[in-house]
Amino acid sequence: MDPFAELRKHAGGAHPHKAKLNIVLSAITDVIHERRGVAATSSGKPVSSTEYFAALMTALESAAASHQQEISQLLALVLPSVPEAVLRAKYSAIAKCLVRVIQEADGEAALLRSASACLGLVLLAQEPSATVWGRPEVLKAFQLLLALATDARPKIRKAAQKWTTDILQLHADSNCDALSTHIASFSENVFAVSGTKDEARLVQLIGFLKTALPLLQKKVVSSLVVALCKYVNSSVRNLRIVTYEAFDALLREPSSKLTQDTLAKLLATVLGADGSTVHDHDLGAFAVRIVESALVRLHKVNEPMARELLPRVVVNVCAHFESAEQKVQKQTARSLTFLLTRCVSATVLEEEATYTDIARVLSSLQSLMTLRFQGAWKHVFRLLASLFAFYGAASHPALDPILVTSCELHEAAENMPGRNGGDNRELTGLFAEVAGAAVGAIGPRAFLDIVPLDHASEVVNEKRLWLLPVFKHALRQYPCELEFFASKMLTLARDCEAKSRDESATPLLIKKYQMLTMQIWDLFPSFCANAVDIDANFKKIAKILANAMADKRYPELRLSVCQGLQALVKKTRALKASRDLYDADDEEDDEDEDDADNAGEVDEEKLARDRAALGKYSSKYLPLLISFVEELDPEKDAEKAQVLMDTIEGFASLAEAAFVTTTFKKTMQKLLEATTQAKRMEAASKEEGKPANAKALARFKHTAHAQMSLAMTLISHMDLENINLLYRVIKPYLLDDTDGAMQKRSYAVLVSICDNHPSFMTTEANLKDMTESICESLLTCSIPAKKMRLRCLVHLINAMVDAQGVNVDSLIPSLVGEIILCTKEANGKAREAAFELLVAMANLMRVKNPESGLMEYLQMVLGGLAARTPHMRSASVVCLSRLVFEFGRTEAVIQAAMPELLKTVLMLLHEKAREVIKSVIGFMKLGIAMLPKEQLRAFLPDITNGLLVWIGESKNRFRAKTRIILIKLCRKYGYDEVAELVPAEDRALIKHIKKTKEREDKKKAEGPSAKKAKGTFEEFMADSDDEGDDEDDDDMSGSGDAALKAALKRKKDLHHKKKKVIREDEDDIVDFLDSNAAVKNIRSAYDDGASDDDDDDFEMSKDGRLIIPDKDTAMDADDSDDDEKIKMDVASQLEKMGLHSGKQHLQQSKRKRGDEDTGKEFRAKKAGGDVKKKGKLEPYAYIPLDPKLMAKRNKRNAVDRYSNSVGKRRNLRK
Repeated sequence: MDPFAELRKHAGGAHPHKAKLNIVLSAITDVIHERRGVAATSSGKPVSSTEYFAALMTALESAAASHQQEISQLLALVLPSVPEAVLRAKYSAIAKCLVRVIQEADGEAALLRSASACLGLVLLAQEPSATVWGRPEVLKAFQLLLALATDARPKIRKAAQKWTTDILQLHADSNCDALSTHIASFSENVFAVSGTKDEARLVQLIGFLKTALPLLQKKVVSSLVVALCKYVNSSVRNLRIVTYEAFDALLREPSSKLTQDTLAKLLATVLGADGSTVHDHDLGAFAVRIVESALVRLHKVNEPMARELLPRVVVNVCAHFESAEQKVQKQTARSLTFLLTRCVSATVLEEEATYTDIARVLSSLQSLMTLRFQGAWKHVFRLLASLFAFYGAASHPALDPILVTSCELHEAAENMPGRNGGDNRELTGLFAEVAGAAVGAIGPRAFLDIVPLDHASEVVNEKRLWLLPVFKHALRQYPCELEFFASKMLTLARDCEAKSRDESATPLLIKKYQMLTMQIWDLFPSFCANAVDIDANFKKIAKILANAMADKRYPELRLSVCQGLQALVKKTRALKASRDLYDADDEEDDEDEDDADNAGEVDEEKLARDRAALGKYSSKYLPLLISFVEELDPEKDAEKAQVLMDTIEGFASLAEAAFVTTTFKKTMQKLLEATTQAKRMEAASKEEGKPANAKALARFKHTAHAQMSLAMTLISHMDLENINLLYRVIKPYLLDDTDGAMQKRSYAVLVSICDNHPSFMTTEANLKDMTESICESLLTCSIPAKKMRLRCLVHLINAMVDAQGVNVDSLIPSLVGEIILCTKEANGKAREAAFELLVAMANLMRVKNPESGLMEYLQMVLGGLAARTPHMRSASVVCLSRLVFEFGRTEAVIQAAMPELLKTVLMLLHEKAREVIKSVIGFMKLGIAMLPKEQLRAFLPDITNGLLVWIGESKNRFRAKTRIILIKLCRKYGYDEVAELVPAEDRALIKHIKKTKEREDKKKAEGPSAKKAKGTFEEFMADSDDEGDDEDDDDMSGSGDAALKAALKRKKDLHHKKKKVIREDEDDIVDFLDSNAAVKNIRSAYDDGASDDDDDDFEMSKDGRLIIPDKDTAMDADDSDDDEKIKMDVASQLEKMGLHSGKQHLQQSKRKRGDEDTGKEFRAKKAGGDVKKKGKLEPYAYIPLDPKLMAKRNKRNAVDRYSNSVGKRRNLRK
């Protein structure tokens, strides 16, 4: 390998120094060739690194001073590739030459840098042993390098330090301590001779020791630490900073060698430093880290000594929370957390909390909650919360005072000012975070003993109601007891309910206590999430739960109880089953509960007892829950019904099989009765010519829908006989589109049957019957049922793959058109199901006819390109793209047909329908990726000409998409070849792409980043499926991924702009019943996040001139229009609600826009005329010219507007 390959690229270039290096290198190469002779040179053997080394050393020994720098730089380039044996054998001569060059080049910084690099490389090649490094010539060279490491010139010093550190690292890795004493003596000599005037030299030496100390042996480190300690109290700030940095680097390096005496000395020095580091943001973070690391290290080797120093260290670290610097506060919190968790174990905290040293530590922690440290409370309270989480149950009683103070501060937070004068929501959030961590650590029983929720005169202490939401979140992972919920929480709920029924209670009090009752009951799911006493205590609350669900005064209780019951059922299932079955709670709840389940091993005996305890009441709960479902409207109350049905499914898994079967048959009976009655009523109304009783008919349909949903809930627990019965019941509804909701449920039931009973599809009779039913229902399928129908078809097609004697010749063609159209459905899940079915049908055709089945299927899809509607043609191209993507890599027939497919699809580029063009561009990407370079070349003219038709349009969405295709072509064929195919007026785009690509390559060279591979069809097509390319992107990145990111960013920004938030005023209550509340309070989300700096004054220079920032004022000017648009949108919504006249508001907004009182910002509040405000401009008024004011009817309005802005001239004349 040529060591000068990179340098040779600059031969004859614009860089003068590199050009000169190439000239010298060329001369050296010529010398080597001369030495070889004619025969050796003509053989073509490349010059080796050893030959270059020998020639360069010879040249360096005899070179004039003017060329030494170039030769030494070339030597530094070749030395890493020279064999170590050569450098060791020739060391004396090499070192002598390099030492001479360095000593003679005192004033030439460049020569010193290159020569020191050569010397460092040669020393690195020497064997790291005491024998070698005890030789005088080796130590002399190292001494010279060491002297350069403390040189006053920064570049020379850094280069020498780098090589010295590399040598020390090599010796440390080889356990060779030959250089430690040498560095110690050198450093101590510098310390001894350096006075107060030599502070620069001291700073340079200590800067070197910062990297060297962790690599030295124990004795040397101890002596140097003692020497450095005297600079901790130095009056020279830079010297103090670099000393602290050296100590920090030494302690943070795990391999550094420190004795306990050295650690104790270091701690005593830093803790006893004269000047405080609290308010010094440079020293503060280092001081905190030093004492933290030193004490933790000391604790490992001498725990009693560390325990003795612990209170003093904690006091010192806590004091740094007074710093105004965020980085110091953050480091203090991090160090204190690490310090306490490493030096105070949970056992020590629990058993020795009253000992003097631990008590002093706890007192220091409690002092952090005083107003003295309020500026750092953001970090303090998160620190305290993390301590509760770490110590867990051991936190009680040691951290009880901290918990009590946090709760008291939350209660007093209303009277506390927030940060920067704002509200105190951040403060209350911090206090609640500590309370939540405490609940999760010590549990609700101990927590409420410390901070009671009840009150002597009231049922619940109103000041502590904020604890209920905290409990709700924090108890999800704690192993709670149902007995405590029954004895404590339900008692509070009963007392609140009793208060609400008191005859003397006012309506407001009644509502208040009812809300409190509900808030307490809302804790039930959290108690159940990780309940530990289901087998022993569920029976105590089973009846209470049933009564609560049936309580009509609190309809919301039903959902809370059901969520808790679901959590209990999930808790009783085996670990594997709990991951897959029943997602009643939200995702966050599921993650928390799964983590709790995974925390310990599964006790199957305990689970069996828990299942038995719950299953004992399943026969009572199931009828009750079913009755609740029957009361609901499945359409209007879908979410409530789903919660109930999930609970039914859970208890059905615990109930006896005979009981579940009986319940299922009753459900079937009610379903048939309801549907029969509904059919009879409809038939009778047709015969009599009178409309049927609408209420009665709706009641029967409502019953049928509910029973169908219940049947679907019980499917997983039925045997095959009952499943066949259910299929016969739902079959007529698959063909009946008069009731879309019922048809959708029927398809959903069929999907559930296929999911839970795969054997149902393996029966030949069922497969044949289902195939006929699906084909017959094609024309009668309602839109809501499409997704479920597609999923049924997926199961059907997959079952046919393994079935024997199935004829697919008539089935597949009858379904292709439907599937193609379904890939363009608005429902995303329906599209996913359609694509899944598309691929499944292709697999079926390939299995049934391996030779030509896949191509026959592809021909069916291609037939869609001849459709009359653009929608169908676009969908056909998308389906074709999916099939090619799925099978193009593995199937030779697809690869062979790809040129013809691309040719056919490219014909659609001349259409005017944008959705077709969008699909064609996606297929084009596939063609470019799949076809070999030579095959694709024939299509280049058609691709480029077809794309450039669209790239010039300003109204379409394909400008970035077409650029992406051109970029891919340029990468594949080169810019020149593509440019020849592009018209002259469009070649500027190719030049732009080329420049951008070069810029991108340069950035990648500077900092390469890993690129994630695209695996799915959606990811592959994403570059051509973005929607936000209407604007011309002048700053295009030159890659498809960059264009995609830009488009996605525009989408995201647009999405954020559409969000609305409600602005609150802490001095005013938002009345949501006020018809004008929405207009007053709704603002754009980005306005809420902006600061008030938009109205700030312009900055002024020293000579009084204004400094106008370069800002896009056009964007700012549109803000008022955006606000007006938002108000008009809100007004239209209020009009629909009957609360506001949209027309009237529209007129008011228009009139308001025209009646702007210009110049009002300068008007005096307590007198007439204008006032010049401090720091503001001279009073002025800008009057926009409005042609509407020329109309006669607006004459008076125009006069009023001008009179408001123009002075009273008649008064001025006087």
